[in-house]
Amino acid sequence: APRPSAIASSIMPHIVENTGWQPESDISTGFARKTGLVGTGVGATMTLLFQNVTRPIRRFDVITLRSTSQAWKDGSVKFVIITGANFSHGNKAAEDAKETSFEISAELIADKINGEDKHISYHFGLDLAEGIDPARLGADVMLRMILTKGSRFKVLGLMLCE
Repeated sequence: APRPSAIASSIMPHIVENTGWQPESDISTGFARKTGLVGTGVGATMTLLFQNVTRPIRRFDVITLRSTSQAWKDGSVKFVIITGANFSHGNKAAEDAKETSFEISAELIADKINGEDKHISYHFGLDLAEGIDPARLGADVMLRMILTKGSRFKVLGLMLCE
């Protein structure tokens, strides 16, 4: 598994806002120890900006932790993806932008085995109907993650796909 420092160095150039998210790996939580981005506290927000996109983007995939554990199960995050804008042009950028949002819960509905919590990687994929098509290359993509409930939420992977 990648170290938290590897995640930080990969996303650092794209972070435009971060309140309450950090790369983390916690060996004490079993499977949940997988390295990921952890949001702590309702309202924790991270915004990533990918400028001058050079490939078509038609899909967004996210992998999150789902768990029966008290530490994770109450968490929920709203993901907001804005495509087709040019954020270096300020308010003018919003005219061409397409916004898509959805929410993911960390709660795993499952029975404990021998009293132990269960943890799984949950993969969610979303086709972006108004994704960046080849004619819109050079536009920007903004991704915002907001912890909307619970105290913690872990993102294991984020992918913008062609």
